[in-house]
Amino acid sequence: MLAERFRPSDIESLVRIAGTLAHSPSAAELPPHYRELAQRVHAEIVAEAAGRRSPASSALLGPRPGEQVWMLRIWTRHEDTTEPYATKGAALAELAAHVRSSWDNVGGQGDVPEEPPADDAEAIDLYYGPDGDAGDEGYELYPEEIRRQQRSRTVPLNFLFPDDVTAEALNRRAVFYAADDDGPSCSEVAGVLVFGYLDAKDGVVRVSVHTDSADPEHVVRPDGTVPLRVVVDDTVVFDDSNHHAPHPPVLEQLLDAADPEQEAVVYSLAVSAGLMWSCPRCQWHNPRATERCARPGCGRKAKAVAIDSQAAALPAPTLTLEGPR
Repeated sequence: MLAERFRPSDIESLVRIAGTLAHSPSAAELPPHYRELAQRVHAEIVAEAAGRRSPASSALLGPRPGEQVWMLRIWTRHEDTTEPYATKGAALAELAAHVRSSWDNVGGQGDVPEEPPADDAEAIDLYYGPDGDAGDEGYELYPEEIRRQQRSRTVPLNFLFPDDVTAEALNRRAVFYAADDDGPSCSEVAGVLVFGYLDAKDGVVRVSVHTDSADPEHVVRPDGTVPLRVVVDDTVVFDDSNHHAPHPPVLEQLLDAADPEQEAVVYSLAVSAGLMWSCPRCQWHNPRATERCARPGCGRKAKAVAIDSQAAALPAPTLTLEGPR
């Protein structure tokens, strides 16, 4: 995509130029789709000048080298995983969610209560102890600097996978590229590249999926990922298609970057996406993993009731945040 070669500020300038030229004689020579886009931009510029900005439907995500992420390592008797998080708070929230899901391992033993406390830090300390190591289980949390260049991408906040008609049209526009001096053969559908070739070095048939150029209008989820299901001989070997909402680190990024007005929109999005629930008594926004309202003085255990009633709400509004520079 051309857009990935320009900075967010450049793209903003190009969009405004298009709006300025929307009604010029040269615009009449544009294809209808491009002309309609330019006219939409012109309408948005006029509305913005009058103080009537319409809600946007995308956000620009993507860390830059030099930014810091928090690496959370969690190990048990059965697995050892390490994942990056945008902020320390997001990492601790994920760790607390893991602790609460495993509370039966420690609940009722010694001074540990039967139910996990509402406070994340207290729950983590009770579960792992002060050293973060409970023998067969433990965790590490440490900062790390991003060193590799990563491409920013514009993603839809109101993601909806293509319906049958749209998916069929995209499938029919798939393209095959034969192997050449620049690389092996691959097919492309909705911007997703699937390489299948003989790897002589390792002696295997190699299949590789690249999603960096995936079409954000159709297959890119709010967390910047693409829903994938990989099948080998009718056996599903990889499937992350059940994740339709931003991961907690993305939610944390949006809240950190939002002003007070935008923050309200982010909370509304998070509730409608099922990442948070709003307490019926005090309207406090709580992470989905929290069983009780975390607002001081409330403490109402109303998660199930809140989620059931809020899941049927109308789709949340959308938000645009300016990406990192």
